[in-house]
Amino acid sequence: MRAICRRICLLRSQGRQTEAQRVEEAELAAAAAQAEDSDAGPLAEARVKALMAEEAERVAAAIAFADLLAPMLAERLGALAPLRERAAANPRPDVPRPGPAGESRGIADFIDEMLAQDRAGSR
Repeated sequence: MRAICRRICLLRSQGRQTEAQRVEEAELAAAAAQAEDSDAGPLAEARVKALMAEEAERVAAAIAFADLLAPMLAERLGALAPLRERAAANPRPDVPRPGPAGESRGIADFIDEMLAQDRAGSR
């Protein structure tokens, strides 16, 4: 039931009210009905409300964390882009490259390539 509540809260945070309402009316209602079978009615309803409040808080915290983390990741990835471009432009000659398309390679070729990469990495 916790996952259903979390999904509803996430959908609401994304502005997808209709879909959140649909999940709440179908999936959450079914899960709550199942819980009511084992618990007293008002107690089960209180638990659902408490779960919804907890999950709304978790979703809000996750979104805030993502908002803080995304710019930092974008900055770091942007700083790495020139390094990746340089590495792609200047392939290392000691690392074997795959042959032309359609050329079958055996396990020995893969092992040789892994050993060459391992040797190159230990330098």
